[in-house]
Amino acid sequence: MHHLIVFGDYGLDDAAATVSLLKQGERFDRIDIVPIGGNVPTQVSHRNALTLLAQFPRCLPKIRVVDTREVAQPSEYLADIHGTDGMGDLLKPVVPTVDRVDYTPWLDTLTGEERVLSLGPMTLVRPLMERHSHPLVVMGGCIHTPPNFRGYEFNHCLNKEAFAFCAPLAQAVITLDTCRVPSLNVREWDVTGDDLYAAILRRDVALSYQRGEDGCYVWDDVAAHYMLTPERFTTVTETDPHGVTYAHAKLIE
Repeated sequence: MHHLIVFGDYGLDDAAATVSLLKQGERFDRIDIVPIGGNVPTQVSHRNALTLLAQFPRCLPKIRVVDTREVAQPSEYLADIHGTDGMGDLLKPVVPTVDRVDYTPWLDTLTGEERVLSLGPMTLVRPLMERHSHPLVVMGGCIHTPPNFRGYEFNHCLNKEAFAFCAPLAQAVITLDTCRVPSLNVREWDVTGDDLYAAILRRDVALSYQRGEDGCYVWDDVAAHYMLTPERFTTVTETDPHGVTYAHAKLIE
């Protein structure tokens, strides 16, 4: 891989996914981080992304942050899932020295060769896919697993039209079904260590208990691992309950 674009609505699971990617940052020549609205409002997502990136100074020379704060986007503030700051209340806000570009002129620089990882609503992914057929991995949607937000998977719900446009174009869609398997239940893992990734997982588990859920699945991190190790997955073309057909990813166990 050479040029990776990550769209993240920077909540706790987006943080886990980005840490997984940056821990293997040497695999990419360039990384564009695009903070978007979704789990949190766009302004909060932008702040959280910068705070997270500050933890990886060795990667900063190859990273560019795409500023989307002037673009209207849907969002919810899910503090019971992502903490009061939207990212687990684990880090104090920090503003690193990193290249930045506004979303609209940035679109004009893309060629279609960039790999795209979508971890949130696809409001701002759609303009990319309308211009070029980027290799795309999506976290969103559900097939058989019960929906988690107003009759839909959260990312799907916040922009149904963009999901219906983008998901069929993706090489793989990481759904709630993909993630909700026993081996990906973080409660069953032995999460040790004092690194940031372990801290994020432990916080995610703690919040899942507070919500009374029966497991803890870090959805966006599974999508990041598909990007890094696609050989661990297979895809089957399926149609979801809302009539959207896409390459549904399944973990090979």
